[in-house]
Amino acid sequence: MQVEILKAFFITVVLGFIIGLERSVSFTQENEEGFAGSRTFTLIALYGFISAYINNFVNYFLLFSFSIFGLLVIIAYFLKVYHYSKQGTTTHIAALITYLIGVMVYFNQTHYAIFITVLTVVVLNLKTKLKKIEDNLTQKELNAGVLLLIMTFIMLPILPNKAIGPFELFNPYKTWLMAIIIASLSFIGYLGIKFFGEKKGILFTAAAGGFISSTAVTASLSAMFKETKTSVFTYASAIAIANTLMFARVLIEVYITNIEIVKYIGIVYLFAFIYGVWFSYYFYKKSKENIQTTLSKLEKNPLELSEAIKFAIIFAIIYALVEYTNKHFGNLGLYIVSFISGFTDVDAITLSLGELSKTTLSLKNAAIGIVTASISNTLTKFFIVMFFSKELAKKTLIFFIPEILILSLSFLFILWL
Repeated sequence: MQVEILKAFFITVVLGFIIGLERSVSFTQENEEGFAGSRTFTLIALYGFISAYINNFVNYFLLFSFSIFGLLVIIAYFLKVYHYSKQGTTTHIAALITYLIGVMVYFNQTHYAIFITVLTVVVLNLKTKLKKIEDNLTQKELNAGVLLLIMTFIMLPILPNKAIGPFELFNPYKTWLMAIIIASLSFIGYLGIKFFGEKKGILFTAAAGGFISSTAVTASLSAMFKETKTSVFTYASAIAIANTLMFARVLIEVYITNIEIVKYIGIVYLFAFIYGVWFSYYFYKKSKENIQTTLSKLEKNPLELSEAIKFAIIFAIIYALVEYTNKHFGNLGLYIVSFISGFTDVDAITLSLGELSKTTLSLKNAAIGIVTASISNTLTKFFIVMFFSKELAKKTLIFFIPEILILSLSFLFILWL
């Protein structure tokens, strides 16, 4: 028991010191007089820990202790305002959090206490970046963000997540979700370009979105290029990044559902991934370092909601075709379903075939279905790029066509095995 108390005591000291150290460094860099430094924050955490301990022997001591400490923090805040005319409360709130962290450690909530400490330090350290965002955010961008929140947290939950209509082929929830994904990626890309520059902003959008939906990223970036008409190599590189991550995503999904399928497609998909990385890097090096025209051309519509809705409608039509084919052809339509499924994404069909290969479907047929969907999806994304911009399509052609040829080798490999 004593060992556990000492261990918790030590953790409390470390967590309090970490928060205090961040505050001390921040005050030094900004040449300010701080409310509390590393020693004070360490003692605050200990105060919370000891108060929780004494509460075992004195009823309501913890409540009394926190009330007194809170009162002292409030007094310190008003003294700061009186002497320095500064109204920032960040450090004072951090002090209250530090006290509670000490309490949490005593009550064996150490993991949560560590998480809150890390989160607190990150938030405290983001002051300059957050201030930059606050100073540069326009009303139009704020309105776009609010609209996106309404679409996601108010409209989406009330939509039925099931097939409706005469033939039960239309899913309102999934259709609107696709519109949200497209709009979100467009908005993230816009903000990325604004705050990090065109190259970093676009590439960040591609890398982050590639783990969600490479099809959505391709549509979003193609629409953005249609508006800007600048830095075609940057956009081509970003589209390649998003689509290269698709190959990694498929392998991860196959590994999770049925690792046995990896032996049929693993080598080819790895080769496709390597080629995609090389292509992305090659076009990234060819892109210009500084582009100034993109943001001004995008400012008229940060969210690109119209493009998102158009793509969602296309998704709904394709989804209906997949449902219809699956219902009327059954197992005989496996390859047809795989090919049509690839028009929207590869995740659903990959996970489905991976699960089915454990029971009713052979490993070879599952592998062929997954590759078919991947080829179809890659081809679809090329046509999406072409739909928005022939110039961008010409650049990405030398990415998409070789990738399709590489994936096609999987059929020979599967049959050989």
